Amino acid sequence: MSIGSKVSRWTMVHFGCAITALLAAEVLLVAGYADPLAGLRAPATLAGVHLITIGWLSLLMLGALYQFVPVITNTTLYSQRLPLYSLLAIAPGLVAMLAGFVALGGTPFLATVWLPIGGSLVLTGFVLGAINLAATLWRARPLPLPADFVAFSLVFLLLTGLIGLGFALAFALPRPPAFLLDLTGRGLSLHVAVGLGGWFTLTVMGVSYRLLSMFMLAPDEPRRSTYAALVLTVGGLTLLVAGGLAGLWGGMAVGWVEALGATLAGLGVICYLADIIEFYRARKRRQLELNSVTAAAALTLIALALVLAALAMAWGVLGRFAGAIGYLFVFGGLSGLGLSQLYKIVPFLTWLEVFGKRLGKGPVPRVQDLVNERRARPGFALYFAATVLASAALACAQPVLWKIAAALQLVATVLITIELWRARHPDPNTKSSLVRPPGMPSPPGKPKTPSPMAAAAATLASSPSHPIQGE
Repeated sequence: MSIGSKVSRWTMVHFGCAITALLAAEVLLVAGYADPLAGLRAPATLAGVHLITIGWLSLLMLGALYQFVPVITNTTLYSQRLPLYSLLAIAPGLVAMLAGFVALGGTPFLATVWLPIGGSLVLTGFVLGAINLAATLWRARPLPLPADFVAFSLVFLLLTGLIGLGFALAFALPRPPAFLLDLTGRGLSLHVAVGLGGWFTLTVMGVSYRLLSMFMLAPDEPRRSTYAALVLTVGGLTLLVAGGLAGLWGGMAVGWVEALGATLAGLGVICYLADIIEFYRARKRRQLELNSVTAAAALTLIALALVLAALAMAWGVLGRFAGAIGYLFVFGGLSGLGLSQLYKIVPFLTWLEVFGKRLGKGPVPRVQDLVNERRARPGFALYFAATVLASAALACAQPVLWKIAAALQLVATVLITIELWRARHPDPNTKSSLVRPPGMPSPPGKPKTPSPMAAAAATLASSPSHPIQGE
């Protein structure tokens, strides 16, 4: 099998659409159209939120999973066409949903019927993506542990889409049934928990267990804490959903069930973070690449958001600070981690497409030759600093400071996007730097003039046994 045969055809397209949605959402924030200080239920805020959750994070994760799942299961993707069909449903569906939110805000020339139309298309796209990934996983049983996280996350993806479609119908129907009205009244927190906790967090956990260990050359054998992370997170979220639905439609007083579920899920994430800390501690690559450093920053912000949420819940002020904590979790944690891993995945897939076919025929550049970490570092530093500043401004209800922080975050995202663009469009005549990979010891008796085959070997060694390449 050729070295580039496992590159997913539509992964880069998903990444491009995702970055576009992220930039669009940040423009709406800077322009003041989507304002977190106005409340999560404001139609304009809902438009920005769904650009982030569906356009940015969901497309990013689906694109990554189309590449990642076949590699960790050592098989091929069930279908190379379904990702395109899924994207062709999600993208126009998201646009229709945005039109529906604008109509919900009182714009006369648009109608709220676009909400269920768009929601149905988005859910269709989710179903197509989930079928493709689930069929791929099913053929590879028994699954490695990271794939189990992904399998459960797909269930929560579909549940998130179903609840969202219920909201859309409740807003659009002239006389919605009682169970949909109940959903709009108390179901928002359930929708957020299933989406952020079940879909996004479980996917991040499954993917990062494999990616971070490979990037840092850390031991990746599952430990008791890894199994605990899976069982506690999935079990806690299941309790949370069951308790929420029982209270919503059964009229039961099950607040303690929801509290227990949230606690168990939080303990599961703590087990996951303990495993990641062990990866960093036991890694063989002592000099970290930029994507591993920024991943550590993003995971730190996820831990900080969880601690702040627990403290706010204990003090009974979670509702007051939910927007600030959610912003820190979504933009600082999930989005920061997504951007950091794109900085590694985009140049590697590009390297496979441009230079992989030349491997063994002469010197080729390393993957790291396609990026300039010194040039990209300020953009990532500004992004994380601006995100923390924006969250603090939201917590303190400081609109001027919030606008400044949002503008800085947009600038940082543009800088990172430019670096991704440069990595995606390398000079095909780029020469190999023949620089020893960071953290690797000096070979004894280094030859004065390396042979072409030695240069090719050095190129591969700079990206050893890569998870997005496969064996």
